[in-house]
Amino acid sequence: MEDRVLIVAPRGRDAVVARDLLVRAGIRAEIEASLTDLVREIDRGVGAVLITEEALAAPDRTVLTDWVAVQPQWSDLQFIVLGNGGTAPRTAAATQRLGELANIVLLQRPLHADAMLGAIRTALKARRRQYEVRVAGRTLESAVRDRTTELEAARDSLEVALEAAGMGSWDIDLRTGQARRTLRHDQIFGYATLQPEWDVDRFLGHVVPADRARVSATFQAALIDGALDVDCEVIGNDGQRRWIVARGRVRYDAQGTAVRMTGVVSDVTDRKEADAQLAQAQKMDAIGQLTGGVAHDFNNLLTPIVGSLDMLRRRHREDERSQKMIGGALQAAERAATLTQRLLAFARRQALQPKAVDLAALIDGIVELIRRSLGPTITVVLEVPRDLPAAKVDPNQLELALLNLAINARDAMPGGGKLTLTLSAVTASDRNVTGLEPGDYVCLQATDTGTGMDRATLARATEPFFSTKGVGKGTGLGLSMIHGLAAQSGGTLQLASEPGRGTVVTLWLPTTDEPVAGAALPHADPVPVGRAAKVLLVDDEDLVRFATAEMLRDIGYGVVEAGSASQALAAIRSGIEIDLLVSDYLMPGMTGAALIAELRAMGNRVPILLVTGYAAAGDDVPADVPRLSKPFRQAELAVRLHELLHAPAGRPRVGARAPVG
Repeated sequence: MEDRVLIVAPRGRDAVVARDLLVRAGIRAEIEASLTDLVREIDRGVGAVLITEEALAAPDRTVLTDWVAVQPQWSDLQFIVLGNGGTAPRTAAATQRLGELANIVLLQRPLHADAMLGAIRTALKARRRQYEVRVAGRTLESAVRDRTTELEAARDSLEVALEAAGMGSWDIDLRTGQARRTLRHDQIFGYATLQPEWDVDRFLGHVVPADRARVSATFQAALIDGALDVDCEVIGNDGQRRWIVARGRVRYDAQGTAVRMTGVVSDVTDRKEADAQLAQAQKMDAIGQLTGGVAHDFNNLLTPIVGSLDMLRRRHREDERSQKMIGGALQAAERAATLTQRLLAFARRQALQPKAVDLAALIDGIVELIRRSLGPTITVVLEVPRDLPAAKVDPNQLELALLNLAINARDAMPGGGKLTLTLSAVTASDRNVTGLEPGDYVCLQATDTGTGMDRATLARATEPFFSTKGVGKGTGLGLSMIHGLAAQSGGTLQLASEPGRGTVVTLWLPTTDEPVAGAALPHADPVPVGRAAKVLLVDDEDLVRFATAEMLRDIGYGVVEAGSASQALAAIRSGIEIDLLVSDYLMPGMTGAALIAELRAMGNRVPILLVTGYAAAGDDVPADVPRLSKPFRQAELAVRLHELLHAPAGRPRVGARAPVG
C-alpha cells in the first residue's frame, strides 16, 4: 500500500492513460474519483499522488489541503501536478492552490511519458525513505520510552534507598544558585515540608557560626577539585543541633566551567554520639587501668602502716597521748584506704565479696550514721518494704556507696532539705532501656531536694575525678565508685536530675535465692592462736611481708617468710612443715593463684588465705579460697586465720611427705 500511486484526473481519459503507463512500468496505480476519496486512500498508505491542475479547483479541495497541513511530522507527501499547458499566466487562485500542496513537482502538458515516469519514481524513492524514517522514529521513541521508564524506576529506587539510609539528595545549578532537593534533605535541616527555595547561602546559614568560614571555603575549593566532602554541625529550623555529612560531585561544561553540583546529605548525629561514647569508654578504661594499678600499689603501702599502727595502739593502751596520735594516724590511713577502694571500684578492680544481703536491714543498720553525717537540717525518710528479696552485692561496698550518696545529697542541699531512701522490687524485660540482663532486681533509690544538675553536669557525673565541689572539697570518685560497684555486681546506675528540682540516683542490684548470711561480729582485738601453728607467708613486697609477719608473731603464730611463689614452693618441697599459707595474689613470675594451683596439683590441701590489694584477682582463684583485702588490721587477719585453722578436721599438716591424692 505504501508504494502505490493515486491518480486524480477528472477530465477525459487522462486518468486511465496515466494508470496504464504506470502499470506497464511496474508501478502500482489507482484512480480516485474525488479529492475526498483521495484523502481516504492516502490515510491507508501512499507513495505519491498524480493529480491534474483542474482537479485542484474542485469544491472539496479543502479536504486535501487540510490533510496536507496536518500530515505527520515524518511525512512530506509529494504531489506530481499535471499543469494545463496553456501559455497564459496562472491566476493568483491557481498559484495559491499549488502552494497549499507544499511538496509538488509541476509537469506541463503535453509531456513525454519518460518525464512523468522519472518524476513518479523520484517521488516514490523519497517516500520510501520517509517510511523508513517513520519506522526508525517509532523504534527510537520506543527506546526513549523504555529508557525513560528505567530512569524513573531507578530514580524511585534511589530515592527509596536514600530515604532508608536517612539521606537526602540535592542538585545545585551553580549558574543560578538554585537547588533541587528531596524532602528528606529539608527535614535534616529541621523543616517539616519542602522549602520553595534553597541555595548555598541558606545552607551556610544553618552551619554553626564557629564552623561557617571553614565550610564556605570547602564549597569554594570543591568548584576546583570537583568533589565536596563536608562534615559539620548545623542548627536546624526546629532549634536542634545536628551533625551532618554532605558529599557531592561537580559537573563542568565544555569550557571547564563548573555548572552543577550534585550530592547527598545525611544526619550523622547518632554516629557522632556513639563515637564520643566509645572514645569516652576507651578513656575511662585507660584511666581505670592506671587507677587500678596505683590503688594496688597504694594498698601495699598502707598495709604495713595500718598493721603497725594497730599493734602500737594495743601496746600503748595506757598512754593517752600515744593513743590519740596513733588513733589519728589510723583514721588518716583508713581514709586513704577508703580512697583506694573508691579508685578500685571505679576501675572495677576492687575485691568484691558479694553475698545475699537484706537491703532493708542494711539500711536500718546505717541510717543513724547517715543522719549524723547529714546534720539536723536534712530529714532522712525511709520507704523500705520488709518483704523484698535479697540482693547479691558486697555489703561493705554498698554501705560505702550509701554514705557517698548521702554526702553528695548533703552538699547539694546547703540550706537543708530531704533525702528519701526507697527500696522496690523490679523485673527487667528483654527490651529494658537500662541495658540490663532480663531478670529480677532490687532498686535502691536516693532522692534529694537539692540544687540538681544541668544536662552537661549530669552527663559527666560518673566520670572519675569530676567534681563540682571546688578544689579540696571532693575527690570526684563517689559516683564513679558506685557506678563501678553496680556494674561489677551485675546491675547498673541511673541518674536523673534537673536544676532546682533535685536529683534521683537509682541503683539496680540483681536478686538472689541464697539465704541471707548473719552479720559478723566485730573484733576489736585479734583472736590469739589456740595452739602452736606455723604460717608460710608469701609476699614480694618486703615492707608488707615484714609488717604482716610481725602481726602474725604478735598473735602467736610461727612464721616462715618467702619473697616469691617459687621460693614458697621450694620451701615446701624441701620438707618444711606448715599449718597455714598466707599469700599475696599479684606477684612477679608466679601469682598467688598459680601457687595455689601448683600446691593442689601436688596433693597439698593446706588451708590458704589469699591477701590482695587488687581484685583483678578473681577468675583464676578457686572459689573455696578466702580472701582478705589490703590494707587490713591485725584483728581481721587473726579472725580469718582462726576460721581456717578451726575449719572441719582432716586437713593435713603440710610437709615434704604429704600424701598425693
